[in-house]
Amino acid sequence: MFIGGLLSFLGFLAHAFVGTKETLSTRTKFSDETTEKNWYQAFTAWHLVTADLLLSSVLLIVISTTDYLDGKRTIALIFALQFLFWTISAFVTVFTTNGRKYFRHLYQWIFFLIVAGLLFYGLDHF
Repeated sequence: MFIGGLLSFLGFLAHAFVGTKETLSTRTKFSDETTEKNWYQAFTAWHLVTADLLLSSVLLIVISTTDYLDGKRTIALIFALQFLFWTISAFVTVFTTNGRKYFRHLYQWIFFLIVAGLLFYGLDHF
């Protein structure tokens, strides 16, 4: 759990700082209001994932290092499923869109799968 929490925190840092910088670099003069609204909607969704990564890292580290929370196994299972579903979602998105050609560059699914695997493995320790 602790390693999964640390990886999630590293993912949060990368997402919050490196990814935000990259995402902001795509901001241009918008040709119309709908395109601008869609860009801001995507940027907001980007930060929802950032918040999820922070929450998962904090809770995973807390449940692995303290007895402060009850239901540790349930919390870990929820986050394991979340990371697994993110993995599946990344595959579905890439392979059902024109993003297939960028599959090797969209490596987030590897990170999600590793964290999910660690969390599923750690469930036996609660």
